[in-house]
Amino acid sequence: MIKNNYLAGVGLFRPLSIFTFMKKAILLYSVFCCSILVDAQQIIENPVAAEQTHQDLTILRVGLYKDSTIIDLSVQNKLVQGGWFCADKNIYIENPKDHKRYKLIKTRGIPTCPSVHSFKEIGEKLKFSLVFPKIPVETKLINLIEDCDKSCFKFTEVILDEKLNKDIRLYSQGVDLYAANKIDDAIDCFSKVVEVIPEFPTHVYGYSYFNLIRIYFNKGDKLTARFWYDQLEKSHLADKDYFINSLKKEGIQVK
Repeated sequence: MIKNNYLAGVGLFRPLSIFTFMKKAILLYSVFCCSILVDAQQIIENPVAAEQTHQDLTILRVGLYKDSTIIDLSVQNKLVQGGWFCADKNIYIENPKDHKRYKLIKTRGIPTCPSVHSFKEIGEKLKFSLVFPKIPVETKLINLIEDCDKSCFKFTEVILDEKLNKDIRLYSQGVDLYAANKIDDAIDCFSKVVEVIPEFPTHVYGYSYFNLIRIYFNKGDKLTARFWYDQLEKSHLADKDYFINSLKKEGIQVK
């Protein structure tokens, strides 16, 4: 169980004689890391999760390898003193569709409970890795679950698709820009989100169309609003009727 007292309460050698040795060690480590990345079938950086229990625990990347799945995480201490954590041995990843589980094989850089790591200062971060068996390459979503009694972490529906992750972040950026009254920049974000819609889209595509239509309608540009309305109608989005009806409820008529 990853434990941090703050979380339990609660998405960037200098002696000349050893200098040469250190350079060689760094070089060897770099080559080793590069070789690991080369062996990876896919690396998903900073994947988005639908829900997570601990906001100070972050998934840095998910590596899909020929013989394993490696999840790199980072946890940040928020206590002035007394912060600590550990990882329970009962951690697994799960396919949300068929609920097939892949149990933890080993950890790197994190103590296994009841042993703990004690933070030395507030704001300190610790990076660690969890190693699991290989999962099918076509897997698009996983749950990451720590199965324990107290302060257990859980990430639900972690997205293993680079485009989906990129578009979700782009949509969030568009929402922030719109809230800051940077309308043209927000339009640019929403437009880029719907340039190419993937086979299994999330809600951000329908909301991007919705926002584009509403923005142009409120600007008095009904022609462009009509264009985006037509694009929404033509899309294969399963929830497009919801957004069309929402537009009607707001009195937005472009036909």
